[in-house]
Amino acid sequence: MLAGATVTAQAEPQINNGMPGIVMAGSQNYNKIPEKARKFVDKHFKGTAVSKCEQYFAKGKYEVELANGVDIDFNRKGEVLEIDAPDNAYLAQSVVKDLLHHGAYNRLVKDGYANKVESVEFRKGRAVEVEIGIEGPDTYIFDLNGTLIAIED
Repeated sequence: MLAGATVTAQAEPQINNGMPGIVMAGSQNYNKIPEKARKFVDKHFKGTAVSKCEQYFAKGKYEVELANGVDIDFNRKGEVLEIDAPDNAYLAQSVVKDLLHHGAYNRLVKDGYANKVESVEFRKGRAVEVEIGIEGPDTYIFDLNGTLIAIED
C-alpha cells in the first residue's frame, strides 16, 4: 500500500433489504416428484440411478437426469414434457412408443426411424416434436392425434 493512502471499506449492495429473494429452482428429493413421473422412470429406466433432480418453481416443472445420460422434464402432474437421449445415443423404442400417439409412432416405424429417436418434446399441448438421428431434415412434428404436420431440418 502507498504511504498516505487511505482504505475505505465498501459494503456489499443489499437487495431486498438483506432478505433472500424468490427461489426459482432447487434440488429436489427424487421421492418428492410426482408419482406419475417416478412410475415412468421406474418402468423405462429400472435400475438406472438418478444423478440429479431439480424443481423449477416458476416453470412448474421437474428435471431429472439419469446416470445413463438421459434427461427428462416433467410437469407438475408428472407428465413428460421432454426427454433427451445422451449424445450419440437413441431413446429405447419402448420409451418412444409409450410417449407418442400410435399414429405418430407408426409413421416413425414406416419411415424406419423408430429406433433413431434422439428426443421427444411436447410443445405446449399442441404438437409433439421428435428429433431423429439422421442427416438432412431430422425433426418430425406431429399434432397430438399423431398426424404428421411437418418434417423440418
